[in-house]
Amino acid sequence: MIIKILGAVILIGATSFIGFFLASECSKRPRALRELQSLLQMLENEISYLSNILAEAFNRIYENTDFDTAVLFGEAARHLGSDGCTADFAWETAVEENYGRLSLNGEDRNILLSFGKMLGNSDLEGQLNNIRMISSQLKVQEIKAEEIKKKNEKMYRSLGVLSGLAIAIILL
Repeated sequence: MIIKILGAVILIGATSFIGFFLASECSKRPRALRELQSLLQMLENEISYLSNILAEAFNRIYENTDFDTAVLFGEAARHLGSDGCTADFAWETAVEENYGRLSLNGEDRNILLSFGKMLGNSDLEGQLNNIRMISSQLKVQEIKAEEIKKKNEKMYRSLGVLSGLAIAIILL
């Protein structure tokens, strides 16, 4: 009897752990979107006030932040350093290589890719307007992600615990 109870406790603990793990995964996307907005604000400052070229601006952002999403800027700077690489190609390559690791979805990816298409193709004011537009689109995505997080976080936690209890009851 003690073995059955111990097995049920382990089962409930395991399913609860899975539920809480999935709930914690829900918070990664909104955080990544907030980070991207902050990094884009930094890029705007780098371009407008410091008048840095894109490669320098990307590299400074990458080196001066500890955000996970800063890897996009580091990779773009690395690609810009290679011969004959354009800003849009460098950004697109960085996004394609890294968006899956950053808990971003397809819509987020498309927004970031559209940002890259405008990089280096306009004057200073056009670049700044592009950064502001992408930031506002990412803000909308963040709001959507927060709603999804609120809905799914509680569900995953409850489902983890309750499924463990249900299986334990069936097995006992």
